[in-house]
Amino acid sequence: MELGITGRIARTAAARPWITITVWLLAIVAAVVAAGGLGDALTQDDRMLVATESDAAADRSEELRAGDQSTIDETVVITAESAQWGDVEFTDAVDRVVAGLEGLPGVRSVTAPSAEEPYPVSEDGRTALVTAVVDADSDTVGEAVSAATDEAEAAGFTLHNVGDTTAEVIFDSLAEDTLVRGEMIGIAVALVILVIVFGALVAAGLPLMVALVSITTAVGATAIVGQVFELSFFIVNMITMMGLALGIDYSLVAVQRFREELAHGRTVKDAVAITGSTANRAILFSGVTVLISLVGMLVVPSTIMRSLGAGAMIVAVMAVITALTLLPAVLRLLGHRVNRGRIPTAHPGREPRVWSAIARSVVARPAVFAAGGLAVLLALSVPLLSIRLTFPGLDALPEDNDVRQGMEVLVDDFGYGQSSTLVAIDDAGGSASAVEGLASAIEADPAFAETTVDWHGTTAFIDTRDVFDSADPAAEEALDRLRADLVPAALDSTEATANVGGGQAEAVDFADVMLDSVPLVLAIVLGASFLLLLIAFRSIAIPLTAIALNVVSAAAAFGLLVGVFQFGWGSDLLGFAQVDGIAPWIPLFLFAVLFGLSMDYHVFLISRIKERYDSTGDTKDAVVFGLSRTGSLITGAALIMVAVFLGFSLGDLAEFQQMGFGLAAAVIIDATIVRTILVPSLMTLLGERNWTLPRWLGWLPQVSVEGRASEPPREKELVGV
Repeated sequence: MELGITGRIARTAAARPWITITVWLLAIVAAVVAAGGLGDALTQDDRMLVATESDAAADRSEELRAGDQSTIDETVVITAESAQWGDVEFTDAVDRVVAGLEGLPGVRSVTAPSAEEPYPVSEDGRTALVTAVVDADSDTVGEAVSAATDEAEAAGFTLHNVGDTTAEVIFDSLAEDTLVRGEMIGIAVALVILVIVFGALVAAGLPLMVALVSITTAVGATAIVGQVFELSFFIVNMITMMGLALGIDYSLVAVQRFREELAHGRTVKDAVAITGSTANRAILFSGVTVLISLVGMLVVPSTIMRSLGAGAMIVAVMAVITALTLLPAVLRLLGHRVNRGRIPTAHPGREPRVWSAIARSVVARPAVFAAGGLAVLLALSVPLLSIRLTFPGLDALPEDNDVRQGMEVLVDDFGYGQSSTLVAIDDAGGSASAVEGLASAIEADPAFAETTVDWHGTTAFIDTRDVFDSADPAAEEALDRLRADLVPAALDSTEATANVGGGQAEAVDFADVMLDSVPLVLAIVLGASFLLLLIAFRSIAIPLTAIALNVVSAAAAFGLLVGVFQFGWGSDLLGFAQVDGIAPWIPLFLFAVLFGLSMDYHVFLISRIKERYDSTGDTKDAVVFGLSRTGSLITGAALIMVAVFLGFSLGDLAEFQQMGFGLAAAVIIDATIVRTILVPSLMTLLGERNWTLPRWLGWLPQVSVEGRASEPPREKELVGV
């Protein structure tokens, strides 16, 4: 029996299982120790790594008029239920807040309204603002300010924090809650599904073991990588989500193949070796396809996209290594005990009759099933034509969120805009009248208010407040109007040059960078995937159909995403925020991740079909055999992934909701319509053309994704699930 590299790895790891397990335990301990420094390695900052107009405006403003960059402001919004400014109880409430903030580590100064200077106090006298100047680089000041505000709470008054450091604390908490919820839901649902798929408790626990080991070691590795590269705090959620999905996915295939070989009468050692040379080879190849798909995220010039891509790649590598080394050692020790805890209705040697029936039905009417499946996907894709890319506004946050409530008070009681716009104008010394005219035109626009002009030498800065919420289409239209009409009309006849920045401009520029990255990401993901499948299966038809189906499947998932979040289809029922658009990073992120996961399923299914075809030479029989042997595994893995992704979508952050739902929708579409219906039906229609390779490509290397056992098992002796 020719084992190949994965078979030899499995045999080596299983030859001395306790040594292998000990090495892994040491690696886990080291990862836990390293993870202790994870907090210092991550940041909430999201930067573009290419020059944009909004960045140029911000840089110019910081260069000429920035104050002490080592400090930032934190505001405590104090709103009275019935008291008025000047009442003793209101004065006491303000004094309590000031006393709580003064003397805190990281707080440099505190200012508050007084009887002599009653500002900032709202016109109705019910709201006052206390401002603290805090250290920008302090890791603890946000928590300290939030705690001091909580302690200053009193009957009849509501207090809210508004500022970057306290917002970071709140969003960290929301992200952590989402992480814990996703883990708990994913693990609980995974265990139930694994028991159903395997019909045995011991076998069901192995994929969870691989997933948890992969996540732990990946987090430790990330803490080390984060000391060198800037990584977003979102990376932890990505590692957990993808670790559960991939760890379980890979283990399902290996554990089931091991049980099949035992049922066929193999010895434990031979079963481990054959699993290593067949299923593990498919796992390795699938891991490579996932990594190639995720590489597309690394070329996007955004720290958050590169962080998410890096996190997914790190945990994918750990999942593959764990499945190829630790799992064979554990299987060697368990042997036939892998089937212990069997539920009464489960019979490991039973023919998979349900999936065989499904496969035969599809193969019997391939044209009908292919047309029906494609029609469903195209119908689901229609809402994608109306997609709008924008970051969720304050309305997307929960109504009880402190940041949202505080900002709403500032908007309603003080007239603050939810964001601001800046126009930085260089070489404007001889164009003062044009600058003033531009400022007047901006002020006259209904989308802007409180416009001022600030001169620094020959550079002028026009500052204005945005009237509309950043996610409102009117805000984007106003920015386009400012950049395309107002600025050129005022300055084109002068020597002055202008850059428009601010919160809305940054969001629009971010979306433009994402769109500009699409061609390169598509070229990397689609091109590399095509080459890998071409070499692996020595076929033109298989990679072409795989790429086409994955693209259509992704489009259908995007259509559902737009329908639920933009159009509000079932958003209330599902508990999702209805927003005015999809976060600009979501589509590109989903495409890269979904393509990798889809290729995972495709490799597992096609490798079993190809293995059967090589033995029988009958394509229809091979399709039925491959789908019947992988159908429950793919569906089970998909349901587990859906549970994991939906668990992450149940958090309070709209962007997490969109990410989780988009992934869940795509996985279930891919595992049902694509793998169960479209792939078998199209392969049946293509027949022998599935396996043809043009003569001019005959030089391609011979690579077998899933090797062949020395004595292929007869169909009815295989383990059915």
